[in-house]
Parts: sequence; C-alpha cells; structure tokens
Amino acid sequence: MMKLLRITYIAWIGLFLTGCLSHKTLDVEQAELSLEQYEAFLNSAVYGAMNSITGDPVLTRERHLDYFTIVTGNEKIARMIYDEAVKYNIPPELAFALAFSESRFNPYAVNENKNSTDRGLFQLNSKSFPNLREEDFFKIEINIPQGIAYLRYCLDMGGNEVTALAMYNAGPNRVNDSRTPKMTLNYISKIQSYRISLEEGIIPEDFGSQLIPLPEIKSIKNVTLLMAHRSKIN
Repeated sequence: MMKLLRITYIAWIGLFLTGCLSHKTLDVEQAELSLEQYEAFLNSAVYGAMNSITGDPVLTRERHLDYFTIVTGNEKIARMIYDEAVKYNIPPELAFALAFSESRFNPYAVNENKNSTDRGLFQLNSKSFPNLREEDFFKIEINIPQGIAYLRYCLDMGGNEVTALAMYNAGPNRVNDSRTPKMTLNYISKIQSYRISLEEGIIPEDFGSQLIPLPEIKSIKNVTLLMAHRSKIN
C-alpha cells in the first residue's frame, strides 16, 4: 500500500512540474534554472507536499518520513527519530536538529569528556545513563528512544526550549547553578537555527545530505529525476 502511495505521489509531482511548464518548448525546459528557481521547485516537490493538508494520518506520516529521510540520509534513523518525537510530543524538527548537532546523525559517534563519555546518535552521557552497557549506546533502537525521552525530561524540567537545550548539553545541575558555559549558548543558537530551517523546508547546508546528489545542471528534468530517485530509497 505504501509503495502504491509513493508511486502515486511521484507521478503527481511529475504531472505538476510538467503542467507548470507545458507552454514552454523542450529547449527552454532543459535550460539551466537559477539557483533560486531550482530550490523553489525542490521545496515545492519535497516540502510542499509534506505540509499539504490530508485527512489520512498514514499518508501524512509517509510524507514527513520522505522529507526527514532526505534530511538524515537514512530511512531507519529518520523513522525512529520521527516516531519517538511524536510519541513524546516534541516537534520533529527540533529532534532532528538536536541529533545532527550532537552526532551529525552518526550512530557510532564518541566524544570523550574529562570524567565521562558521550556516545551514539544522541550522544548519551555515560554518567547520565549508568545502566546502559557500552554497546547499548551505539544501538539506535536504544539510543534514539533514550535521547528523545531525555530531551522531553529537559523540556519539562526547564520549562522552555532554550533552558532544555542547555540542560541537555551542559547538564541540569550546571544550568540550575548558573554555570552554563558559552559554548552551550552557541550550541543552542545553532540548534534553533537548524530547527527553523527545517520547519521552512530548507535543509541546512551543514547537513550535507548525501542521499540525493544535486546535479550540476539545475533543470526541470533533473528535479523530476531527483524525485524519481527518491522513490527508490526503500
């Protein structure tokens, strides 16, 4: 069923793009677009469809997952982060922005601190999660739910997004004692910037999405090819 919906969705995009320029000649259609035009078409095809109104929650979820799969470059990671964010009533864009800032979506990322170690996609701290075995930190089916749940805990304790992100990064005790380091403030600013971009359907350049390589020639034909390629993700 999902495959049929995806095929229908890609076909709709192709018809939409073809219809928009049906009055132009083939030569004009193949001419290179400006960067602004090209991004506008991609935005409409990927993000516009994601936010279109639908009464079908399954279809809505599929559209969101299409978008966040492009964001992360990994369908399984995208699905797990999205579903956990929805479960804990956290804006998915915030969860994805946090995950990228922590590990660049790398499940095997490791960061050694003075007295502890951060591991995995959500960089769970060894002191904050003493019951996890070392190998557990690198399993996305454990790391992602734990990371999202901890973010929810920080949001509830902090009362607002800025304080919550500070707690996630520096620890609740340091924030409560007004010992938040400057690097944490920069960290918060970057995450909020990423979140805003994702909400607007703009994948930040820092993300460097590798799932769909952008062709050198920015044409209407290539937009359609990109969308067809995206249908082969799964």
